[in-house]
Amino acid sequence: MTVNTLQTYLVNVLGCKVNQYDAQQIEQLLERYGLEKAEQSDDADVIVVHTCGVTAAAAQKSRQTIRKMQRNNPLAHVFVTGCAATTELTDVGQDPVFRVPAGADWIQRLDEQLSALAMPEQHGIKGIETDTFTISRFGDHTRAFLKVQDGCDIGCSFCSIPQLRKEPRDKAIEDAVKEATALTEAGYREIVVTGVSVGLYGRGRGSSLAEMLRHLVEVPNMGRIRLSSLHPGELTDELLEVWSSHKNIMPHLHLSLQSGSNAVLHAMRRGYTAEEYYDAVERARAALDNPAFTTDVIVGFPGETDTYFDESYDFCKKVGFSQMHVFTYSPRPKTMAAKMGHQVNGALAMQRSEKLRELGETMAVDYHRQFLDAEVDVLVERVQDGIATGYTPHYIPATFACAEENRNQVTPIRVAEATASGISGINSL
Repeated sequence: MTVNTLQTYLVNVLGCKVNQYDAQQIEQLLERYGLEKAEQSDDADVIVVHTCGVTAAAAQKSRQTIRKMQRNNPLAHVFVTGCAATTELTDVGQDPVFRVPAGADWIQRLDEQLSALAMPEQHGIKGIETDTFTISRFGDHTRAFLKVQDGCDIGCSFCSIPQLRKEPRDKAIEDAVKEATALTEAGYREIVVTGVSVGLYGRGRGSSLAEMLRHLVEVPNMGRIRLSSLHPGELTDELLEVWSSHKNIMPHLHLSLQSGSNAVLHAMRRGYTAEEYYDAVERARAALDNPAFTTDVIVGFPGETDTYFDESYDFCKKVGFSQMHVFTYSPRPKTMAAKMGHQVNGALAMQRSEKLRELGETMAVDYHRQFLDAEVDVLVERVQDGIATGYTPHYIPATFACAEENRNQVTPIRVAEATASGISGINSL
């Protein structure tokens, strides 16, 4: 009997920057087996759904995506990878043919399962570790993510990621530099340094995120460098010194807050107080050029009273975030918070979330307005119908009229309008 050789693949990715990076590793692994990328799921012989499980909504979306892929293409080999590739996804209907949960060796396990299929070639990554399997492209983007760290052991009471991603582990500096060099040579104008808890980089090994940055800024023709989410305790003086010394490290900090109430922060096991968080903000403002602060806030955490919510609301207003991601608390399996008493009524939590989102929009407008009539640089990510979209150094979405050839170029604009969603202006060239 003749075995039909598989020819095409499709990767469907959900979730964070780390997952977006992982998806690039998956694509390049599949292409080592000789597969070509399909335009849609109906045409794919191999489908990988790289899932997210950080919230109940994310896990549900992962389930829906898996069902859709199976329904659209019942003959495809479906792989489920990522943070939700656990027993949480047992109710997806037709069980996935392959399941590869997150962890230190997840891509090796995926490689082993792929090698058992009838592939055009057998050039997998046997013998190559996950963190040394570097990427050389990041799709049709102007910004490329560079994962230098994975795993977490901070132990927040609401978070299941330490169970899923396991213990912290780092990419060697020489491997990160090699990867950043390849991405820069491929034409990417911004490198986003990311990880599950990127500020833990180098802990216990005599290194640090600051040391990593010192090497990355030396990469020839390196454009912008941007850092992903930091824990406030990871914003060290050493890191701020390196940051302030290199203008191509963007003045934008995603500094996770989760709550502005000390009582709730303690219950969350975040490891800092609101006062310590604010001290980190003030140290960053003193060191950097009018930095933008974006953040995550959880509303409706178990035990959050009206008073605690008001404390959190007032604290967010005091900081003056340029953007807030507001999440209504949802219990995650096997976490301490899921077992806590005094769970907040869902309707009340939604009301509080809406109130905080409205504050977020007001703060965004206030932050964006300070750039009115100023000239700012925008890295153009796409141009459609003569309108460019991209981001400023402070991570403000920007739009303006320009030609197609401006794509992937840093272009100065004069800011003419500011709204909660971003700015618009006129090309200054």
